[in-house]
Amino acid sequence: MVGETVTRIRTADSTGDDPYGNPLPGADVETTLTGAAFDPGGSLEPVEVGRAQTVTTPRLYFIVPPDIISTDRIRARGIVYNVIGNPALWINPFTGVTAGLVVELKAVEG
Repeated sequence: MVGETVTRIRTADSTGDDPYGNPLPGADVETTLTGAAFDPGGSLEPVEVGRAQTVTTPRLYFIVPPDIISTDRIRARGIVYNVIGNPALWINPFTGVTAGLVVELKAVEG
């Protein structure tokens, strides 16, 4: 299959509680995903006094939908992005066959 390889980063379930009863996060589990089409999207620089920030919003497209959920992170082209919302599963309205998956991403620097 042609496309880029990206990495899904998913935090495992809690491994217990801290001394205050708050759940401790599990370890990050990395999974290689192939067949991605990377749309670099755009960037913007919100204006805030005393702060220089860049927000980048790319998308990933998959023909064969991988297991991605809204709490995952994705490493693509060396940058770690947060998954924004639920990935959108596209279904062909004429055949009912799954046509692909679109994953909205976001990275904030600064």
